[in-house]
Amino acid sequence: MKFVPTAISARWLLIFSVVIGCQTITEMTRVESPKDAAISKAVKENFLKDKAVDLTSVNVKTTDGSVNLSGTVPSLDAREHAIKLAWQVTGVQAVVNHLEIKK
Repeated sequence: MKFVPTAISARWLLIFSVVIGCQTITEMTRVESPKDAAISKAVKENFLKDKAVDLTSVNVKTTDGSVNLSGTVPSLDAREHAIKLAWQVTGVQAVVNHLEIKK
């Protein structure tokens, strides 16, 4: 009789895994809207124009005005500078920092 609850639990675990997996794939493949792409482009241009810190290895992706920064930067000051530059772009609603400092 214990087999039935175990089988049901296994089925729920499989369904849950598929749903979470699909959500993750959807997040990874979401295409930026034209407005979000323009924000990402402007942030990247700010990074290239600024000569104070090398921010060429920073990845920028925008979703609904929320700018996600990822990649590596040389220092804590560089990370803070990247966040500041991103906030200077018109249309930015939030800046999500996933930047890592090179060791």
